Amino acid sequence: MKTAILFTLLSVSVVLAEPFPKVFFEDDFSGNELKKQWGSWKSETVVKDGVMVGITPKTADHPSVNTIELPPLSDMEVAVSFKFAGSKRFSVMFRDLDYKGSHAGHICHVAVGAEAVTLYDGKTGIFLKDIRDKRKAGIKLDEATNEMLKTKQVKYAISIDPEVWHKLKIRIQGDELKVWIDDKPAGSLKSVGITHKTKSNMNITTVDREVHYDDFSIRIP
Repeated sequence: MKTAILFTLLSVSVVLAEPFPKVFFEDDFSGNELKKQWGSWKSETVVKDGVMVGITPKTADHPSVNTIELPPLSDMEVAVSFKFAGSKRFSVMFRDLDYKGSHAGHICHVAVGAEAVTLYDGKTGIFLKDIRDKRKAGIKLDEATNEMLKTKQVKYAISIDPEVWHKLKIRIQGDELKVWIDDKPAGSLKSVGITHKTKSNMNITTVDREVHYDDFSIRIP
């Protein structure tokens, strides 16, 4: 179908693993509109020419969110093909909608940009409720908190060609978050928040306009 060009990554001690065996949900966007399983928030995302076109409305104060509800899950694997088509940033985020200890139930996420991929433990890091509230109130974080936050995220340099399709694979397993791009290891993060047992929501957030997505799947052990 679509072909991706491999790119140079920093050396990362991650190996490609066999995919989780059970398909929970998959979508090749072959219809004329999003399947009923997809929810949308502050989004103008559409299905066009066999792909999901992620679009943030020009008047929105938040990136476009397209979401899949989950039964409470701990480990899972998300795969999606993507192509930058104006925007050069998107994230795949995992939340527990009933968890009140972090902003909007954020647990962990992966942010993909044209030059970097960043992995986050949001539950015990940037989205921790106390930290989020202080930032929103304009309160400066102390040195110890800033040092702690450095341990809750990791950033790896990449180089994405915006003219071609690429493949993203994310695996959550225990306390580890792993990422591959074009079947090459792109990063990993171990952190206690990732182990959260009841992730109930996965969403793709498209920053600005547009990112194209195809061949989406969620797999479970």
